[in-house]
Order: sequence, then C-alpha cells, then structure tokens
Amino acid sequence: MSIRSRAAWLGLALAGAGVAAGLRRDQTRPLRRGPTEVPEVDPELPRFPAGFHFGAATSAHQVEGGTTNNNWTRWERELRPDGRTGVLTGEWCGQASEHWERFEDDVERMVALGLDTYRFSVEWSRIEPEPGRFDDAALERYRSWCVTLREAGITPMVTLHHFTEPLWLTDRGGFEQPGATVAFEAFTERVVDALGEYVDWWVTINEPNVYCVLGWLYGEFPPGAKDLGRAATVLYHLMEAHARAYHAIHKRANASTDPAALPAQVSIAQNLSLFEPRSWANPAEVAATRIVHRNYNAAPIHACQTGRLRFGFPGAGVNRRVPGLEGTLDWLGVNHYFRQLVKVPGPEGLPEAGFDHSSLKSQMGWDLLPGTLARAVRWADRYQLPIVVTEHGIADDAQPDLKREWFLQESLAGLAEAVEHGVDVRGYLHWSLMDNFEWAQGFGPRFGLYRVDYDTQERTLTTGGERYRDIIAANRPMPPG
Repeated sequence: MSIRSRAAWLGLALAGAGVAAGLRRDQTRPLRRGPTEVPEVDPELPRFPAGFHFGAATSAHQVEGGTTNNNWTRWERELRPDGRTGVLTGEWCGQASEHWERFEDDVERMVALGLDTYRFSVEWSRIEPEPGRFDDAALERYRSWCVTLREAGITPMVTLHHFTEPLWLTDRGGFEQPGATVAFEAFTERVVDALGEYVDWWVTINEPNVYCVLGWLYGEFPPGAKDLGRAATVLYHLMEAHARAYHAIHKRANASTDPAALPAQVSIAQNLSLFEPRSWANPAEVAATRIVHRNYNAAPIHACQTGRLRFGFPGAGVNRRVPGLEGTLDWLGVNHYFRQLVKVPGPEGLPEAGFDHSSLKSQMGWDLLPGTLARAVRWADRYQLPIVVTEHGIADDAQPDLKREWFLQESLAGLAEAVEHGVDVRGYLHWSLMDNFEWAQGFGPRFGLYRVDYDTQERTLTTGGERYRDIIAANRPMPPG
C-alpha cells in the first residue's frame, strides 16, 4: 500500500470531500439501525409488475465439485503469506454440492420454486485445462444444461468468470499480466460458439471490485497480496477482458440467422455495498466514505460507460482509457448484500469498513438491513440501464431459517416499492439456489434456498425457500379456468 501515514490519509480524505462520484442525496440520509431480534414476517407478499423475473444464482467452483485445476484449488491447499490457511476453516472444496453430476435433479428443484431464470458460471479450468486445448465434452455438458433449462421454461444466464481461472493462467501471472485478457477473449469465443444458440444473457466478470480488493488489497483471496498498485493493475486488465468479451459475444451470438433470436445482453455483475461514515459529524469520515464509494462501487461501472478507468489514489492507482470499453453494458447486474460503516484512520492509515455491532447479524456477521437493497438499485438507476439483481441473500444455518425468511421478504418489499417508483429493475436472482462452498469461509455459511447435507448430498427446501416460492407464486398469472 502506498498511503500509510495517518496524516497522508486524512489530508487526502479532506481534499476529496467534493469528489464528483460521491454519494447521492438519498445516500446521505443515515439508514436506521437494524433490529436486534427477528421480527414477525408480514403476511402480505410483495407484488411486482407483470414480466418481472425471479431466479437464483450459483458459481461453478462453489457448487459443481471436482474443479481441481484452478487458482482456488491451489489456494485451499496452501498457506497465505501471513501463515494462515487459504480457507480459514482448513477445508477443501472437493465435491462441493455435486451440482455437476446432479444438475438435472436440481433443475427440478428450480421448477418447484417457480424460477424462470438461473444464473450459473462455466468453469474455465474445465473448458480449457491447458492453454489452447479445449475440452469439447465439458462444453457439451454445459450446452446440455442450457437445453435442459430452456425445456423447463427457465432462462439461462451464463457467467464467464466467477473468481476462478486455470492454473496455467495463474502461473503466467493471471490478470496482473495483459496476456490474460487475450486468453479470456479466446475462452469467451469458444463458450459462445458452444452455448450461444441457447443463451441470450451473459455476465462477463463477476464482481471485478471484490476479485481485486480481496485478492490484491486485503489478502483474503488468492494470491493474498496487499498492494494497491497491483490491485489497480488487475482491475484495469479485468475491464479490458470485459471489453474484449463483450465484443466477442456480440459478434458471435448476434450472427444467428434465427429471426426469433434476441440480441445478446451483456453486463458485469457489480458488487454494490452501501457505505456510511461511522460518524456523520466527522468530516474526514464523510469524505473517506465518498472516496471508498467512488473506488469500490462507481469506478467499474463508470469505466464501462465512459471507457476510462479511474481507481485508487494519487500516486497509487490507475487513470487510463481502456481500449474498446466505452458503452459495453447492455444492462447492469447488481450484487448486493450489506451496508458498512467507514472509519478513519484504519489499518496503515487507510479507511476501514465494518458493521454496526448492535444490529441483528447473518451467519457471516453482516448487518441485516433489508432496506439497503432498494437503496442500492436506486443509486444504480443513475446509469440509465435496465437492472437485474444478480445476487442477494444471507447466510443462515438455523432450522427453520427465520432470518432468511424475514430478510428476503422485507428486501423484496423494498425492491417492489423502488420498481413502483420508476427504478428499472427487471429481475431478482437469489444467492444461492443451494448451500455452497463459501470461498475463504468454507462450508459453514448456509446461503442456500435448499439446505445441503454434504454427507449424503440430500437437498431440503428451507423455510426461506418456501417463502420465496410463495412470493413467486403470488406474482404469476393465475392459470385459466
């Protein structure tokens, strides 16, 4: 990290108090504190306009099982630079939820919930286990998934990069090197050639901000680095990779001769976290919140619209145009989970974001404030793009999962109100369809609508899943007769 001293940080924070990409007026009103106990669930179910989409999401490494040739597999078996295990519990992903083998059965569970959209990622290391050698059997398996989903009345949404990449790319320096963008483009082309007949909705990069911040700034994800300059380089290359993939998808997917085929719809899935100063009376913390927001939330979206990436701080970051990036969002994927409080100074003089210890928490220790989802999409609406909530949910290992049931319904009620007031949200995808391997937290956190017994792989619909099913049913047209 380049900014280490408290004086340097405070000076920078105060200088940045008026940054153009700061908080909108509706974000400068403090959120109310969350409840301390689980409230009663409102019996009135939220209502959405006709055509609103309901779905769920997963990622390959977290649920498929057998993904043994990527950067996360290595991370799970090695120690971080600080001596801790890559996964804090010491677990390996292994067979995860065996989604690779049980996909068809899991589609039946999607149908039982009433889902009309399923977002999943394709595992790059399966498809291209060695540079330039593509596994046609793996591509055919993913193609069969898309066919099965379509036949079940479920729209497939495919994510190309969800935190994992093949070891051969990692050994070449990964996205710290510009060659990764060329490799990603070639990978994208092969995937689109195989799946494009059945896929209209594409996510190129999942949470580019999380990928580089947790991997290169906080050291929680591989490669465990803590270097702002390297993080900025990675984000720049991710934006270039997105641009290359965007144009490759449109060139190939839109070449269909089928008059009924829809134009490809391409986006990133951007993690949006709401940030508030720990104290609104502290000018340094208010300014720091704006800077954190600008870098974390706004920078990747702004770059995709304007073609210029501005990320970091003076002397440690990037402010450059990215070839082909301008205008490369057909819609905007929003992943949202929580609000955090920003305080200064934090570690090594940088701002620190944390939670309100007095509020009700998820299993991950996140504040449960259901109103933040509506506020996040209201902020995202400034970009004048159709919005899909591509991830949202909580970890709740209780049985019944009353926190999930309450949080899901209240969040959707707020989202429905935002839609009613003109925010262009087209759909909501819950994270996650089933319990999964939660990266550095291992198998403990339970995010699934379906609870997974990892000994037997049996799936059981949770109380929260039942509530989601009921909300979906309430928003579907009644059958004739």
